[in-house]
Amino acid sequence: MKRKWGSAFVVSMAAACLVSACGQGNNSGTDNAAGGASKEKVTIRFTWWGDPVRNKVYNGVISQFEKKYPNIDVKAEPTSWADYWTKLSTQIAGGNAPDVIGMHQFYVSDYAERGALLNLEPYVKSGVINLKDFPQAVTDSGKVNGSLDMIAQGVTMSGQIYNETLFKQLGVQPPTMNWTWDDFINEATAVKKAFIAKGEGKDHWGADDESGAMEPVFEYFLRERGKDLFTTDGKLGFTKQDLEDWFAMWAKLRKDGVVPDAATEAQYTGVAPEQTLFAKGKVGITAIPANQLYLYQTAMPDAKVRLVGEPRMKNGRNGEFVEGAYLAIPKSSQHPKEAAEFINFFINDVGAGKIFKLEQGSPGSTKIDSVIKPLLSPPQQSEMDFISNRLKLASTAPKPPKGYNQIAADFTNAAQAVAYGKVSISQGAQQFFEQVNSLLGQ
Repeated sequence: MKRKWGSAFVVSMAAACLVSACGQGNNSGTDNAAGGASKEKVTIRFTWWGDPVRNKVYNGVISQFEKKYPNIDVKAEPTSWADYWTKLSTQIAGGNAPDVIGMHQFYVSDYAERGALLNLEPYVKSGVINLKDFPQAVTDSGKVNGSLDMIAQGVTMSGQIYNETLFKQLGVQPPTMNWTWDDFINEATAVKKAFIAKGEGKDHWGADDESGAMEPVFEYFLRERGKDLFTTDGKLGFTKQDLEDWFAMWAKLRKDGVVPDAATEAQYTGVAPEQTLFAKGKVGITAIPANQLYLYQTAMPDAKVRLVGEPRMKNGRNGEFVEGAYLAIPKSSQHPKEAAEFINFFINDVGAGKIFKLEQGSPGSTKIDSVIKPLLSPPQQSEMDFISNRLKLASTAPKPPKGYNQIAADFTNAAQAVAYGKVSISQGAQQFFEQVNSLLGQ
Protein backbone atom coordinates (compact mmCIF):
# COMPACT_ATOMS: atom_id res chain seq x y z
CA MET A 1 0.00 0.00 0.00
CA LYS A 2 1.19 3.50 -0.69
CA ARG A 3 2.41 4.95 2.59
CA LYS A 4 0.55 8.25 2.85
CA TRP A 5 2.25 9.14 6.11
CA GLY A 6 5.73 9.49 4.56
CA SER A 7 8.90 7.54 5.29
CA ALA A 8 12.59 8.31 5.51
CA PHE A 9 15.00 7.54 8.38
CA VAL A 10 17.31 6.61 10.21
CA VAL A 11 20.97 7.60 10.25
CA SER A 12 22.24 6.20 13.57
CA MET A 13 23.18 8.87 16.07
CA ALA A 14 26.82 8.87 17.03
CA ALA A 15 27.95 7.95 20.49
CA ALA A 16 28.92 11.60 20.86
CA CYS A 17 25.26 12.26 21.64
CA LEU A 18 25.73 10.71 25.03
CA VAL A 19 28.44 13.24 25.83
CA SER A 20 27.91 16.38 23.81
CA ALA A 21 24.19 16.46 23.03
CA CYS A 22 22.54 14.95 26.03
CA GLY A 23 23.45 17.40 28.78
CA GLN A 24 20.77 19.50 30.42
CA GLY A 25 21.89 22.67 28.72
CA ASN A 26 22.21 26.23 29.99
CA ASN A 27 18.84 27.80 30.73
CA SER A 28 20.11 31.37 30.48
CA GLY A 29 19.02 32.01 34.06
CA THR A 30 15.34 32.04 33.11
CA ASP A 31 14.04 28.83 34.71
CA ASN A 32 13.25 30.35 38.11
CA ALA A 33 10.02 31.96 36.93
CA ALA A 34 7.04 29.66 36.39
CA GLY A 35 5.56 31.25 33.30
CA GLY A 36 5.83 34.56 31.50
CA ALA A 37 8.67 35.62 29.26
CA SER A 38 12.09 36.49 30.60
CA LYS A 39 13.50 39.95 29.93
CA GLU A 40 16.74 38.84 28.38
CA LYS A 41 16.74 38.93 24.58
CA VAL A 42 17.30 35.41 23.25
CA THR A 43 17.00 33.55 19.96
CA ILE A 44 15.62 30.03 19.75
CA ARG A 45 15.68 27.81 16.68
CA PHE A 46 12.67 25.80 15.50
CA THR A 47 12.76 23.01 12.95
CA TRP A 48 9.95 21.00 11.36
CA TRP A 49 9.30 18.96 8.25
CA GLY A 50 7.05 20.39 5.59
CA ASP A 51 6.48 22.03 2.25
CA PRO A 52 5.96 25.69 1.25
CA VAL A 53 2.29 25.59 2.27
CA ARG A 54 3.08 24.26 5.76
CA ASN A 55 6.04 26.58 6.11
CA LYS A 56 3.74 29.56 5.58
CA VAL A 57 1.46 28.31 8.36
CA TYR A 58 4.32 27.77 10.80
CA ASN A 59 5.90 31.12 10.01
CA GLY A 60 2.54 32.72 10.77
CA VAL A 61 2.53 31.12 14.22
CA ILE A 62 6.11 32.28 14.79
CA SER A 63 5.19 35.84 13.87
CA GLN A 64 2.32 35.87 16.38
CA PHE A 65 4.56 34.43 19.09
CA GLU A 66 7.24 37.07 18.56
CA LYS A 67 4.63 39.81 18.96
CA LYS A 68 3.59 38.42 22.32
CA TYR A 69 7.15 37.61 23.43
CA PRO A 70 9.23 40.47 21.97
CA ASN A 71 12.29 39.33 23.91
CA ILE A 72 12.34 35.97 22.06
CA ASP A 73 13.27 35.67 18.40
CA VAL A 74 12.45 32.39 16.65
CA LYS A 75 14.68 31.29 13.81
CA ALA A 76 12.79 29.00 11.45
CA GLU A 77 14.64 26.00 10.01
CA PRO A 78 12.14 23.94 7.97
CA THR A 79 13.27 20.85 6.07
CA SER A 80 11.56 18.47 3.68
CA TRP A 81 10.40 15.13 5.12
CA ALA A 82 12.92 13.29 2.94
CA ASP A 83 15.85 15.13 4.57
CA TYR A 84 14.47 15.96 7.98
CA TRP A 85 15.42 12.95 10.07
CA THR A 86 18.90 12.55 8.63
CA LYS A 87 19.68 16.20 9.31
CA LEU A 88 18.16 16.14 12.80
CA SER A 89 20.07 12.99 13.73
CA THR A 90 23.33 14.66 12.75
CA GLN A 91 22.46 17.82 14.69
CA ILE A 92 21.51 15.88 17.82
CA ALA A 93 24.74 13.90 17.68
CA GLY A 94 26.74 17.10 17.28
CA GLY A 95 25.00 18.92 20.11
CA ASN A 96 23.66 21.71 17.89
CA ALA A 97 20.04 20.73 17.36
CA PRO A 98 17.41 23.50 17.26
CA ASP A 99 15.72 24.38 20.55
CA VAL A 100 12.29 23.19 19.41
CA ILE A 101 12.07 20.19 17.12
CA GLY A 102 9.19 18.57 15.29
CA MET A 103 8.91 14.99 16.51
CA HIS A 104 6.97 11.90 15.43
CA GLN A 105 5.77 8.99 17.53
CA PHE A 106 7.28 6.42 15.22
CA TYR A 107 10.76 7.91 15.48
CA VAL A 108 10.90 9.36 18.98
CA SER A 109 12.52 6.25 20.48
CA ASP A 110 15.64 6.80 18.41
CA TYR A 111 16.17 10.00 20.41
CA ALA A 112 14.50 9.32 23.75
CA GLU A 113 16.33 6.05 24.37
CA ARG A 114 19.63 7.90 23.99
CA GLY A 115 18.59 10.51 26.53
CA ALA A 116 18.63 13.28 23.93
CA LEU A 117 15.21 14.76 24.74
CA LEU A 118 14.21 16.93 27.68
CA ASN A 119 11.52 15.63 30.03
CA LEU A 120 8.84 18.33 29.79
CA GLU A 121 6.93 17.31 32.92
CA PRO A 122 8.62 20.00 35.12
CA TYR A 123 7.42 22.69 32.71
CA VAL A 124 3.90 21.28 32.88
CA LYS A 125 3.96 21.21 36.69
CA SER A 126 5.28 24.78 36.87
CA GLY A 127 2.62 26.07 34.48
CA VAL A 128 4.93 27.06 31.65
CA ILE A 129 3.22 24.41 29.49
CA ASN A 130 -0.53 24.09 30.06
CA LEU A 131 -2.12 20.74 29.22
CA LYS A 132 -5.38 21.10 31.16
CA ASP A 133 -7.44 21.01 27.95
CA PHE A 134 -5.64 17.94 26.59
CA PRO A 135 -7.40 14.54 26.80
CA GLN A 136 -5.32 12.18 28.90
CA ALA A 137 -4.77 9.81 25.98
CA VAL A 138 -3.32 12.70 23.95
CA THR A 139 -0.99 13.74 26.76
CA ASP A 140 0.10 10.16 27.37
CA SER A 141 0.88 9.67 23.69
CA GLY A 142 3.84 12.00 24.18
CA LYS A 143 5.42 9.82 26.86
CA VAL A 144 8.31 7.42 26.36
CA ASN A 145 8.93 5.03 29.24
CA GLY A 146 6.98 7.35 31.52
CA SER A 147 8.87 10.50 30.51
CA LEU A 148 6.91 13.30 28.81
CA ASP A 149 9.36 13.83 25.96
CA MET A 150 7.01 15.52 23.47
CA ILE A 151 3.75 17.46 23.29
CA ALA A 152 1.11 16.83 20.63
CA GLN A 153 0.61 19.78 18.29
CA GLY A 154 -1.81 17.83 16.12
CA VAL A 155 -3.48 14.45 16.58
CA THR A 156 -5.13 12.18 14.10
CA MET A 157 -6.63 8.73 13.80
CA SER A 158 -6.51 6.36 10.88
CA GLY A 159 -9.48 5.08 8.96
CA GLN A 160 -10.74 3.83 5.63
CA ILE A 161 -12.00 6.37 3.13
CA TYR A 162 -14.65 5.43 0.58
CA ASN A 163 -16.17 7.15 -2.42
CA GLU A 164 -19.84 7.52 -1.49
CA THR A 165 -20.74 8.87 -4.93
CA LEU A 166 -19.15 5.87 -6.61
CA PHE A 167 -20.86 3.45 -4.23
CA LYS A 168 -24.24 4.95 -5.13
CA GLN A 169 -23.46 4.77 -8.85
CA LEU A 170 -22.51 1.11 -8.48
CA GLY A 171 -25.49 0.29 -6.29
CA VAL A 172 -23.30 -0.91 -3.41
CA GLN A 173 -24.31 -0.37 0.21
CA PRO A 174 -21.63 1.80 1.90
CA PRO A 175 -19.70 0.68 4.97
CA THR A 176 -20.55 1.75 8.51
CA MET A 177 -18.29 3.40 11.07
CA ASN A 178 -17.75 0.26 13.16
CA TRP A 179 -17.40 -2.43 10.50
CA THR A 180 -15.45 -5.67 10.61
CA TRP A 181 -12.77 -7.19 8.39
CA ASP A 182 -15.45 -9.53 7.03
CA ASP A 183 -17.47 -6.43 6.13
CA PHE A 184 -14.40 -4.90 4.47
CA ILE A 185 -13.89 -7.99 2.32
CA ASN A 186 -17.57 -8.14 1.40
CA GLU A 187 -17.74 -4.42 0.56
CA ALA A 188 -14.59 -4.47 -1.57
CA THR A 189 -15.77 -7.62 -3.34
CA ALA A 190 -19.16 -6.05 -4.05
CA VAL A 191 -17.50 -2.99 -5.58
CA LYS A 192 -15.32 -5.19 -7.78
CA LYS A 193 -18.32 -7.20 -8.98
CA ALA A 194 -20.18 -3.98 -9.77
CA PHE A 195 -17.21 -2.78 -11.84
CA ILE A 196 -17.22 -6.08 -13.72
CA ALA A 197 -20.93 -5.69 -14.42
CA LYS A 198 -20.14 -2.31 -16.01
CA GLY A 199 -17.37 -3.81 -18.12
CA GLU A 200 -14.65 -2.11 -16.09
CA GLY A 201 -13.39 -5.09 -14.13
CA LYS A 202 -9.96 -5.25 -15.76
CA ASP A 203 -8.53 -2.04 -14.35
CA HIS A 204 -10.90 -1.21 -11.48
CA TRP A 205 -10.82 -2.70 -8.00
CA GLY A 206 -12.74 -2.75 -4.76
CA ALA A 207 -9.93 -1.47 -2.54
CA ASP A 208 -6.23 -0.71 -2.45
CA ASP A 209 -3.80 -3.44 -1.41
CA GLU A 210 -2.90 -2.46 2.16
CA SER A 211 -0.80 -5.53 2.94
CA GLY A 212 2.44 -3.52 3.16
CA ALA A 213 1.09 -0.95 5.64
CA MET A 214 2.69 -2.08 8.89
CA GLU A 215 1.44 1.07 10.54
CA PRO A 216 -1.22 1.88 11.03
CA VAL A 217 -3.42 -0.77 9.37
CA PHE A 218 -1.55 -3.92 10.41
CA GLU A 219 -1.09 -2.36 13.84
CA TYR A 220 -4.86 -2.03 14.19
CA PHE A 221 -5.21 -5.64 13.04
CA LEU A 222 -2.86 -6.74 15.83
CA ARG A 223 -4.38 -4.58 18.56
CA GLU A 224 -7.76 -6.07 17.73
CA ARG A 225 -6.14 -9.43 18.55
CA GLY A 226 -4.92 -8.12 21.88
CA LYS A 227 -1.36 -7.61 20.66
CA ASP A 228 0.82 -4.75 19.44
CA LEU A 229 3.53 -4.15 16.88
CA PHE A 230 6.08 -3.92 19.66
CA THR A 231 6.38 -4.77 23.32
CA THR A 232 7.21 -2.15 25.91
CA ASP A 233 10.82 -3.37 25.91
CA GLY A 234 11.18 -2.82 22.16
CA LYS A 235 10.71 -6.33 20.76
CA LEU A 236 8.19 -7.58 18.19
CA GLY A 237 4.83 -7.99 19.88
CA PHE A 238 3.27 -10.48 17.48
CA THR A 239 3.91 -13.92 16.05
CA LYS A 240 4.79 -15.30 12.66
CA GLN A 241 1.27 -16.74 12.51
CA ASP A 242 -0.24 -13.27 12.92
CA LEU A 243 1.76 -12.05 9.94
CA GLU A 244 0.90 -15.09 7.85
CA ASP A 245 -2.81 -14.52 8.57
CA TRP A 246 -2.43 -10.89 7.45
CA PHE A 247 -0.61 -11.75 4.23
CA ALA A 248 -3.08 -14.56 3.49
CA MET A 249 -6.09 -12.25 3.72
CA TRP A 250 -4.62 -9.88 1.16
CA ALA A 251 -3.33 -12.69 -1.06
CA LYS A 252 -6.86 -14.00 -1.47
CA LEU A 253 -8.20 -10.53 -2.28
CA ARG A 254 -5.38 -10.12 -4.81
CA LYS A 255 -6.07 -13.54 -6.37
CA ASP A 256 -9.76 -12.68 -6.68
CA GLY A 257 -8.92 -9.36 -8.35
CA VAL A 258 -10.54 -7.38 -5.54
CA VAL A 259 -7.32 -5.40 -4.92
CA PRO A 260 -4.76 -4.41 -7.58
CA ASP A 261 -1.93 -6.63 -8.70
CA ALA A 262 1.50 -5.89 -7.25
CA ALA A 263 2.79 -3.98 -10.29
CA THR A 264 -0.22 -1.67 -10.42
CA GLU A 265 -0.10 -0.99 -6.70
CA ALA A 266 3.61 -0.19 -6.91
CA GLN A 267 3.00 2.20 -9.81
CA TYR A 268 0.72 4.33 -7.65
CA THR A 269 2.75 4.20 -4.44
CA GLY A 270 3.75 7.60 -3.06
CA VAL A 271 1.82 9.71 -5.58
CA ALA A 272 -0.09 12.85 -4.66
CA PRO A 273 -3.73 12.37 -3.54
CA GLU A 274 -5.12 13.54 -6.86
CA GLN A 275 -3.05 10.93 -8.70
CA THR A 276 -4.10 7.93 -6.61
CA LEU A 277 -6.24 5.07 -7.86
CA PHE A 278 -8.85 6.17 -5.34
CA ALA A 279 -9.04 9.75 -6.65
CA LYS A 280 -9.20 8.46 -10.22
CA GLY A 281 -12.25 6.38 -9.31
CA LYS A 282 -10.46 3.09 -9.96
CA VAL A 283 -10.79 1.78 -6.39
CA GLY A 284 -13.60 2.34 -3.93
CA ILE A 285 -11.78 2.11 -0.58
CA THR A 286 -8.37 3.04 0.76
CA ALA A 287 -6.72 3.75 4.13
CA ILE A 288 -5.64 7.26 5.15
CA PRO A 289 -4.90 9.28 8.28
CA ALA A 290 -7.97 11.39 9.03
CA ASN A 291 -6.15 14.67 8.53
CA GLN A 292 -5.89 13.89 4.80
CA LEU A 293 -9.65 13.63 4.27
CA TYR A 294 -9.95 17.19 3.00
CA LEU A 295 -7.04 16.65 0.58
CA TYR A 296 -8.89 13.80 -1.08
CA GLN A 297 -12.17 15.71 -1.09
CA THR A 298 -10.40 18.67 -2.71
CA ALA A 299 -8.87 16.33 -5.29
CA MET A 300 -12.32 14.89 -6.05
CA PRO A 301 -14.69 17.88 -6.39
CA ASP A 302 -17.34 15.85 -8.23
CA ALA A 303 -17.51 13.11 -5.59
CA LYS A 304 -18.45 12.84 -1.94
CA VAL A 305 -15.88 11.01 0.15
CA ARG A 306 -16.50 9.59 3.59
CA LEU A 307 -14.28 8.24 6.35
CA VAL A 308 -15.05 5.28 8.60
CA GLY A 309 -13.01 3.47 11.24
CA GLU A 310 -10.44 0.81 10.54
CA PRO A 311 -12.18 -2.59 10.29
CA ARG A 312 -12.39 -4.68 13.46
CA MET A 313 -12.23 -8.37 14.16
CA LYS A 314 -15.63 -10.00 14.47
CA ASN A 315 -16.43 -9.84 18.19
CA GLY A 316 -12.93 -8.41 18.69
CA ARG A 317 -11.67 -5.36 20.51
CA ASN A 318 -11.04 -2.00 18.86
CA GLY A 319 -7.51 -1.06 17.79
CA GLU A 320 -7.58 2.73 17.98
CA PHE A 321 -4.49 4.52 19.21
CA VAL A 322 -3.46 8.16 19.18
CA GLU A 323 -1.37 9.24 16.20
CA GLY A 324 0.02 12.66 15.54
CA ALA A 325 2.81 15.20 15.20
CA TYR A 326 4.64 16.53 18.23
CA LEU A 327 7.01 19.19 19.55
CA ALA A 328 10.04 18.37 21.68
CA ILE A 329 13.10 20.08 23.19
CA PRO A 330 16.57 18.54 23.01
CA LYS A 331 18.63 18.46 26.20
CA SER A 332 21.32 20.41 24.37
CA SER A 333 19.05 23.49 24.18
CA GLN A 334 20.59 26.58 25.76
CA HIS A 335 17.12 28.13 26.18
CA PRO A 336 14.78 25.34 27.33
CA LYS A 337 12.34 27.62 29.16
CA GLU A 338 11.90 29.92 26.17
CA ALA A 339 11.47 26.82 24.02
CA ALA A 340 8.80 25.56 26.44
CA GLU A 341 7.05 28.94 26.27
CA PHE A 342 6.98 28.65 22.50
CA ILE A 343 5.48 25.16 22.65
CA ASN A 344 2.84 26.39 25.08
CA PHE A 345 1.96 29.25 22.74
CA PHE A 346 1.78 26.92 19.75
CA ILE A 347 -0.68 24.53 21.41
CA ASN A 348 -2.79 26.95 23.50
CA ASP A 349 -2.91 30.40 21.90
CA VAL A 350 -6.21 31.05 20.13
CA GLY A 351 -4.55 33.11 17.40
CA ALA A 352 -1.99 30.37 16.78
CA GLY A 353 -4.81 27.82 16.63
CA LYS A 354 -6.64 29.85 14.00
CA ILE A 355 -3.48 29.86 11.88
CA PHE A 356 -2.54 26.22 12.44
CA LYS A 357 -6.08 24.82 12.17
CA LEU A 358 -5.70 21.19 11.01
CA GLU A 359 -2.26 21.44 9.45
CA GLN A 360 -1.08 18.26 11.19
CA GLY A 361 -4.34 16.92 12.56
CA SER A 362 -6.76 18.22 15.15
CA PRO A 363 -5.18 20.38 17.85
CA GLY A 364 -4.39 18.50 21.04
CA SER A 365 -6.39 21.06 23.03
CA THR A 366 -10.16 20.58 23.10
CA LYS A 367 -10.50 24.32 23.71
CA ILE A 368 -8.68 25.17 20.48
CA ASP A 369 -10.74 22.51 18.70
CA SER A 370 -13.94 24.34 19.60
CA VAL A 371 -12.49 27.67 18.48
CA ILE A 372 -11.37 26.60 15.03
CA LYS A 373 -14.16 24.21 14.03
CA PRO A 374 -16.57 26.97 12.86
CA LEU A 375 -13.78 28.33 10.64
CA LEU A 376 -13.32 25.08 8.73
CA SER A 377 -14.74 23.65 5.53
CA PRO A 378 -17.27 20.79 5.77
CA PRO A 379 -14.65 18.11 4.95
CA GLN A 380 -12.36 19.49 7.66
CA GLN A 381 -15.21 19.53 10.15
CA SER A 382 -15.92 15.90 9.24
CA GLU A 383 -12.28 15.16 9.93
CA MET A 384 -12.53 16.70 13.38
CA ASP A 385 -15.74 14.80 14.12
CA PHE A 386 -14.08 11.54 13.09
CA ILE A 387 -11.02 12.14 15.27
CA SER A 388 -13.19 13.13 18.23
CA ASN A 389 -15.26 9.97 17.78
CA ARG A 390 -12.23 7.68 17.57
CA LEU A 391 -10.38 9.35 20.45
CA LYS A 392 -13.09 8.07 22.78
CA LEU A 393 -11.88 4.55 21.96
CA ALA A 394 -8.17 5.27 21.79
CA SER A 395 -5.35 4.28 24.07
CA THR A 396 -1.60 4.61 23.73
CA ALA A 397 0.56 2.09 21.91
CA PRO A 398 4.14 1.09 22.78
CA LYS A 399 6.62 3.31 20.94
CA PRO A 400 8.62 1.63 18.17
CA PRO A 401 12.23 0.75 19.05
CA LYS A 402 15.34 2.31 17.59
CA GLY A 403 15.65 1.42 13.90
CA TYR A 404 11.92 1.62 13.23
CA ASN A 405 12.37 2.88 9.68
CA GLN A 406 14.32 -0.23 8.70
CA ILE A 407 11.72 -2.45 10.35
CA ALA A 408 8.94 -0.74 8.38
CA ALA A 409 10.94 -1.12 5.17
CA ASP A 410 11.49 -4.83 5.88
CA PHE A 411 7.75 -5.26 6.42
CA THR A 412 6.87 -3.56 3.15
CA ASN A 413 9.53 -5.53 1.28
CA ALA A 414 8.18 -8.80 2.65
CA ALA A 415 4.61 -7.86 1.68
CA GLN A 416 5.72 -6.93 -1.84
CA ALA A 417 7.71 -10.14 -2.25
CA VAL A 418 4.57 -12.10 -1.40
CA ALA A 419 2.43 -9.91 -3.69
CA TYR A 420 4.79 -10.44 -6.64
CA GLY A 421 4.85 -14.18 -6.00
CA LYS A 422 8.60 -14.20 -5.32
CA VAL A 423 8.12 -15.99 -2.00
CA SER A 424 5.32 -17.90 -0.32
CA ILE A 425 3.32 -16.39 2.52
CA SER A 426 5.24 -18.48 5.04
CA GLN A 427 8.59 -17.57 3.50
CA GLY A 428 7.73 -13.88 3.46
CA ALA A 429 6.77 -13.91 7.13
CA GLN A 430 9.85 -15.91 8.07
CA GLN A 431 12.09 -13.55 6.13
CA PHE A 432 10.67 -10.55 7.98
CA PHE A 433 11.10 -12.13 11.40
CA GLU A 434 14.67 -13.16 10.71
CA GLN A 435 15.64 -9.68 9.51
CA VAL A 436 13.94 -7.81 12.33
CA ASN A 437 15.01 -10.16 15.12
CA SER A 438 18.57 -9.73 13.91
CA LEU A 439 18.16 -5.95 13.94
CA LEU A 440 16.68 -5.98 17.43
CA GLY A 441 19.28 -8.43 18.74
CA GLN A 442 16.80 -11.22 19.44
